Amino acid sequence: MEETVRIGIRMARPADVADIAHVYVESWRDTYAGILPDTGLVRMSKAEHAATWTRTIKHANLRNPVLVAADTKSNIYGFASAGPTRDKSLQFEGEVYTLYVAPGWTGQGIGAGLLASLFRLFGKGGYNGMIIWALADNPSRFFYEAMGGQLVAERQHPMWGKTFREIAYGWHKLDIGRPKQRVGRNAEPEPPL
Repeated sequence: MEETVRIGIRMARPADVADIAHVYVESWRDTYAGILPDTGLVRMSKAEHAATWTRTIKHANLRNPVLVAADTKSNIYGFASAGPTRDKSLQFEGEVYTLYVAPGWTGQGIGAGLLASLFRLFGKGGYNGMIIWALADNPSRFFYEAMGGQLVAERQHPMWGKTFREIAYGWHKLDIGRPKQRVGRNAEPEPPL
């Protein structure tokens, strides 16, 4: 009999940076194998990303949050960050900068809970819509479509000596509430923020 893991969503803490960096690097390696150059994926450093996330969490607030999906022992299963849109030419005021779920934990409702929590925060803050950019070849991008995101823009993004097509999904209304979630055998998400 498998044990159920209760996962809640909360603001990230400085003590979370090593786990966030681990999820970030392992998610990239898992998701982008065969899509991005192997040399770039191999060179990714958890220590360097931990330093980056230390700075990001230090400056996080309700308008620039970093959220984690964690159990009661503070094990991190996913995280997300957001803030004002970086592309002022688009009609969306908010942007989801990152949304990653640990390999082996996708499809459990963790990503949906993180996205709903960001929408709730930004909806209360009066933001007019949210956008997220994803590599066009990223198989996880269909999650955004399942969550009601509409394809709203495309661009070319240079990375590691190559250029990749990115697509943006947007939500004009942030009232999705708690999206329908598939809860698998290993996770039982708690209500988002």
